[in-house]
Amino acid sequence: MGSKTIKEILQDLHTEIQEVRTDVRTEIQEVRADLRTEIQEVRTDLRTEIQEVRTDLRREIQEVRTDLRTEIQDVKRHSDVIAESLRGEIRLVAEGVIGLDEKFTLEFKNVREEIGEVKTLLRISYDDLDRKKSKPS
Repeated sequence: MGSKTIKEILQDLHTEIQEVRTDVRTEIQEVRADLRTEIQEVRTDLRTEIQEVRTDLRREIQEVRTDLRTEIQDVKRHSDVIAESLRGEIRLVAEGVIGLDEKFTLEFKNVREEIGEVKTLLRISYDDLDRKKSKPS
């Protein structure tokens, strides 16, 4: 075997560099394809998870709405019961006030009559006193 010329060595190196370049390009293409596949899988997984979260949130929001509507209805019913009870109590108070008004009216009438009687008695008493004063003793 003989020794190679510089031209042959350069040619061999050039060929070897081309092979390395081709291998590296092939490897880069494979890595790129693998990364694209992984990215697509991650994207699909994320979209699936997002959809699941969205579905769960919608379900939970609907449950909260339903619970709130139920609570609102319960509060309305309770308020109606309380309002009706208050109406009954207000009616009782109003009837009591009417009764007191009638009672006071009757009492005031009696007091006026008594005052009238006292006035009459006072007039009679003054008249008697005036007569006694005016009579010569």
